[in-house]
Amino acid sequence: MLKSDIVRRISLRDASRALLATCLAVLLAYPADARAAPNQSKAPVRSESFGSNSLLGSYLAGHVARSARDSENAALYYRRALQKDPANSDILDDAFQLELASGEFASAKTLALRLIKRPGEAAIAYDFLGLDAFKRKDYAKADEYFRLAAKGTSPEEPTMKLARAWVAVAQGQSDRAIATLSEPSKAAWATHFETVQRAFVADVAKKKAAATEAYKAVYEKKPTNMRIAEGYARHLAVWGDKQQALAVLKESGAEDTPLGSALMADLKAGKTPKLMVSTVDEGLAETFLGIGQVLASNNGVDAAQIYLRLALYLNPASDIAKLELAEIYGNLEQYHKAVSVLDAIREASPFRLNAQVRKALYLNALQKTDEATALLTALSEKHPKEESVLQTLASIDSAAKRYDAAIPYYTRVIELVGEPEKRHWTLFYQRGIAYERTKQWAKAEADFKRALDLDPEQGAVLNYLGYSWLDQNINIPEAFDLIKKAVRLKPNDGYIIDSLGWGYYIQKDYVQAVKHLDKAVELRPEDPTLNDHLGDVYWRLGRKLEAKFQWTQALSLNPEPDDVVKIKKKLEAGLPDEAGAHAELQTQPEAVPAVAPEPQPQATANP
Repeated sequence: MLKSDIVRRISLRDASRALLATCLAVLLAYPADARAAPNQSKAPVRSESFGSNSLLGSYLAGHVARSARDSENAALYYRRALQKDPANSDILDDAFQLELASGEFASAKTLALRLIKRPGEAAIAYDFLGLDAFKRKDYAKADEYFRLAAKGTSPEEPTMKLARAWVAVAQGQSDRAIATLSEPSKAAWATHFETVQRAFVADVAKKKAAATEAYKAVYEKKPTNMRIAEGYARHLAVWGDKQQALAVLKESGAEDTPLGSALMADLKAGKTPKLMVSTVDEGLAETFLGIGQVLASNNGVDAAQIYLRLALYLNPASDIAKLELAEIYGNLEQYHKAVSVLDAIREASPFRLNAQVRKALYLNALQKTDEATALLTALSEKHPKEESVLQTLASIDSAAKRYDAAIPYYTRVIELVGEPEKRHWTLFYQRGIAYERTKQWAKAEADFKRALDLDPEQGAVLNYLGYSWLDQNINIPEAFDLIKKAVRLKPNDGYIIDSLGWGYYIQKDYVQAVKHLDKAVELRPEDPTLNDHLGDVYWRLGRKLEAKFQWTQALSLNPEPDDVVKIKKKLEAGLPDEAGAHAELQTQPEAVPAVAPEPQPQATANP
């Protein structure tokens, strides 16, 4: 597989985590919630000192930072460790990779030149030095480095085959490059990737027939791949077939992506676009970009960062590489890094709007909600018909419980949609939640029903509407039917199972209620409302000690301020008798999250 072949090139060692954990507990004040480290083992670190600035201290701090995927801080600590033990090959290798992952290319080059003088594998160092030579147009040296890199690489891994093909093109030997990329690959998965690269090579070499054949082959296999469709359309337009280019964009759906939409507009205006790859630098960068995308999609995050950085080293203008890198940082919750990368996307880029919307989401995650809202508001004024901007504004307001502010944005998106399709159920659902939270039940109910008209199999909507009916003591049989259907659709959703249990509780069927409420807490033990509900049913069943335990547990889980008051009253006095107005002491469940999924960058798929 691609992931295992390439990740082996990044690291071949297996870490001794127990020793590290013991040392770190004593020595370091670095965040303890680091993710699991990549598999690595280190040569013994020669140091008698355990100070924070010692070799061991720097090494361990770097290891923890790397485990947390914090490449910048990890690079800093490994740099310090390397200064104290410059002969340590393992530290040198790690320091090089981290400088590369952080985009510190000058430092990475210095370390790479040191690394290749040491015995052992140095495939990534040769990769980088090959790219550096290629960038300087020293193609003979680049080919030498790529040849040496291939020695430390699985025969099934195509990176060096592709890289050397681009060297051949740069040296005026495009026929040899095309022939090389036409040979059957040793790995079935690589054949498609190499065919895409063959199309790029032929385009750059102005070999129309060869490019057309390659593009046609990959497009017929993957007609909905946006990058392939866009590349094929550009090829067709440059060679004079603009009508066929328009047809490809339309039938593939690429016309709805940022790049495809911009290309469609240019073609309709009679403009001749650029090829997707028009220089050898762009072509070789595309090789590393494509592999980086595949690695990122297969959880090869560490290797993906390096390959994306290599792509940007050769082609700093690659907005797709920047989007991919920002998405990796976002998934790692390193939002400040993601924002920095997104800010580097050009104002004139078709991806600029998409990048700014994503930036707003990351700013919101950094608790900079006012800044995020200001950015989105400015974007909405500049792009009043852009659904993603308005929906993101609505989502941020909903998450902050500013439901009155969210409703107009959802309404504007719904108006822009016109005749809704199945996929638009979420708009009505989210607006319905906002209406329900602002005590506009008639409008909320209408939106929930409209969402179910569009997609009757959405468990979240079934649950919310069913629970709301139960809570109001109306449409009881229908409410149970909706919630039971939701449970069938999502049998492991703790919130939905809680709704079913709470429905039985409201109907005073405590035996049935406890079965479901127990399971709900088992599935979502961190939720205060679910624990509170379980306490209530325990009390009604006479299990008062267990009830107080659950209420105490609910209090420890940071419930809403109003719920804190109610739970404390129950801990003091228990629940009133059945005839009492016990509803006043009960909390209402958060049936489902109120925030829509983040808008995703479009047209970044790997060819």
